[in-house]
Amino acid sequence: MARSRQNQMAESSAQAHGERDGLGARDAGGGQQQQSASDSVSSDPSREQRIREAAYAAAERRGFAPGHEVEDWLDAEREVGQQVTQQAG
Repeated sequence: MARSRQNQMAESSAQAHGERDGLGARDAGGGQQQQSASDSVSSDPSREQRIREAAYAAAERRGFAPGHEVEDWLDAEREVGQQVTQQAG
């Protein structure tokens, strides 16, 4: 059941973030921003799963309060990206 809820939250976050429909993230000015991290997410299933899990953990810490899905997803992308960079370097 938790896995199902986790996938639902992550998919909701991904859709809000534009992962599923190919849209990039919006920058602070509202314009399109290139998302190489998003490209990496879709090409590396294990990276996407780590992002899903990190976003889910953030939502869980807040008691799944709505309205933070995109923030959770973006934070998780940064977190996983930093881990990958540290491992590579």
